Amino acid sequence: MLKKLNDALKVAVKDQDFIKKQEGLGAIVINDQRNDSAGHKAFVSAEIAKWAPIIKAGGIYAD
Repeated sequence: MLKKLNDALKVAVKDQDFIKKQEGLGAIVINDQRNDSAGHKAFVSAEIAKWAPIIKAGGIYAD
């Protein structure tokens, strides 16, 4: 089921009508390695590594 959904997403993010509609709603449509689970996991891990030191240094926390 997840593969079927992911395959449909990969098709949708290349459709110009879909892209225009999403951008009209304020969304940013991506079409890169983040569109599969391994790529998304790598992206999130990299973002955590990049921002965690800054957040900790600033004493920022969620309430």
